[in-house]
Amino acid sequence: MAKLKGILFDYGHTLVWFPQYEKTHLIATKNAQEVLQGLGVSVEASRLRSLVEGFAYRTDGVVVGMKEEFLEIFSTLGVKGYNQYDLKEIIQAWWKPYIQQARVRKGAKELLECLKMMKFKIGIVANIWGAGMNPVLERLGLGEFFDVTVASIDVGFQKPDPRIFHLALNNLGLAPEETIMVGDNPKTDIQAAHDIGMATVRLMRGPNRAKPDIVKADFKIKNLSTLTTIVCRHGHSRSLG
Repeated sequence: MAKLKGILFDYGHTLVWFPQYEKTHLIATKNAQEVLQGLGVSVEASRLRSLVEGFAYRTDGVVVGMKEEFLEIFSTLGVKGYNQYDLKEIIQAWWKPYIQQARVRKGAKELLECLKMMKFKIGIVANIWGAGMNPVLERLGLGEFFDVTVASIDVGFQKPDPRIFHLALNNLGLAPEETIMVGDNPKTDIQAAHDIGMATVRLMRGPNRAKPDIVKADFKIKNLSTLTTIVCRHGHSRSLG
């Protein structure tokens, strides 16, 4: 049995959560609508949201940067006469509520403190934009705990692509069998990590909690405090059972 040396975390709905998730989506859409209106373009909220989410939920594995994403949205909506400031403004407008509304998941800080004290290497692997995640980690006092953070939009590939996990592991100097992945999504977190040989912990919280298992996680928890108890009790043993 390999010695457990590191833990990777998903970000959204795992380390942080959104008290009014749907409302956060609506605010982001409204903010972007206002920027577009200032550029002379009116678009229904449902269409704008579907355009943005079309990039987030692509099935071809292609990851597009935020600037390229909104350039394409501008083109689709026929926006003309804009400049780089307008592009930056709409990106910031969209992300602002996600940055403001994020709250630390109960037990997260205590868990990270425990892991750090026990000399584990800690990382984040997330399908997100780094500039939308890092300010939240700093605001919530979590940033100091991580040895590496890998954001899909920054690196050009996303979970469940194994490359994003291997990138984090390489940065930590760890092998998959020395590492646990903690996340809420049965496909992008649990199956993806399992397929490369990592142990897995599925957090049964957030909008993904009702989704069925694809592969059985090594452990299921309802609260991060449970993982604190397990890891601190079992130490560096990879067995979580």
